[in-house]
Amino acid sequence: MNLDKKVIETQLNCPENRNFADFNYKVVVLDDDPTGTQTVKDLNVYTTWEKEYIEDGFDADHNMFFIMTNSRALSETETKAVHEDIIQTVESVSSEKGIPFIIISRGDSTLRGHYYYEPKVIHENSPEGFDAVFYIPAFFEGDRYTYEGVHYLKEDDEFIPVSDSEFSNDSTFGFKSKYLQDYVEEKSDGEVQSENVVHITLDMIRSCDAEALIDIFDDLNAFDQVIVDAANNRDMEFFAGVMMEYLESHNKKFIFRTAASFVRAICETPGEVLGREEIIQSDNENGGIIVVGSHVDKTTKQLKHLIEHSDIHEIEFSVRKVIEESQLTEYVNTLRDEVSRLISDGKDVVVYTSRGLIKTEDKEESLRISKSISDSLVQIVSTLDVKPGFIIAKGGITSSDVATEGIKVKKAYVLGQAEKGIPVWKTNEDAKYPHIPYIVFPGNVGENHTLYDVYKKISHKE
Repeated sequence: MNLDKKVIETQLNCPENRNFADFNYKVVVLDDDPTGTQTVKDLNVYTTWEKEYIEDGFDADHNMFFIMTNSRALSETETKAVHEDIIQTVESVSSEKGIPFIIISRGDSTLRGHYYYEPKVIHENSPEGFDAVFYIPAFFEGDRYTYEGVHYLKEDDEFIPVSDSEFSNDSTFGFKSKYLQDYVEEKSDGEVQSENVVHITLDMIRSCDAEALIDIFDDLNAFDQVIVDAANNRDMEFFAGVMMEYLESHNKKFIFRTAASFVRAICETPGEVLGREEIIQSDNENGGIIVVGSHVDKTTKQLKHLIEHSDIHEIEFSVRKVIEESQLTEYVNTLRDEVSRLISDGKDVVVYTSRGLIKTEDKEESLRISKSISDSLVQIVSTLDVKPGFIIAKGGITSSDVATEGIKVKKAYVLGQAEKGIPVWKTNEDAKYPHIPYIVFPGNVGENHTLYDVYKKISHKE
């Protein structure tokens, strides 16, 4: 049976079962780009995994903190090194402080990224290893649902398997499998056979039978692979509640490879959409900047709508310039000077990459080109001679690089969401542009008008 609206709208009739007061675990979210903070608020996010920052995360009052790894922009070799370093430090801090932890490897809700590989590296570099990894890619704020082992997205009022969408043709992280069991086999290069993947179905969850889920948890060992169906927040909350209670009383270690809805379910402060006054917390009259690096079709439509419906100043960055390396520095500096002048005059600017892609069959070369483009956009932001009123970064790799390299964020505070699924950070005092709103806008979230809606909310020009 295919997913339909009735399945999504059917609500669990069992009582709320999450007990944060007795949940003593620290939830460490390793985010492969900054968009995973899109369902939470009032907690810390770090762009570094130096021990002092992980200690700060463990010492914070909140049950959760985020570490930005930017691993979706990294090769497998680079990803391996990053996650080896992080898990060893987390294990050390956890042991020193006597605080148990849960690892969530937060990834893309359309199944792009090192989905199988990252949890595997974490498992192999943890002293005791993990009993299982749970794949939970549902992201309801972005219209992504998992039903009968198939992961769906909503597109023009239809629910289609993600395997039939543009995202499955990603030049770096493409895939063919419709069913998640097969997807795990595909991404593990056959190391895991689909018939050995455990499936927690929507019927199991909606029966409100916690004991049935506990029986499954009891049987997991030696890094078993588990997929989980979920079609709305109540499904996810029930599953999370059973899991939280189970971990408090059983000697098991689990990893979760998920999108942002599971993060919301196990966070004590789920996010909410903010008003202008809650986002803009200063009287800075300089213009703001929107940086658009994502090339997915949804972003292109949102960019077009923004330009057509506002008087924002537009600057196109030609992606072909990354091939003409001898001219690239001069080109970037010219664009930077123009952006600085406009912002100083109180005008808002959108800098966007030309929509044509540079195609290559080599995955490593594709990543290199993407990184070179992102580096150029970052250089524009990082060398401005004026403090922007706000920054919006569109796209996962773009938003990560702008945060870490452009505005030098090591620690920020998640305020909430600008619109559904679009997180707002407040930069810390040690950032290049301190105490400004930094809006992380995923490439594949929202309607055609959503980028304009966010801009209209925060710009003093609109």
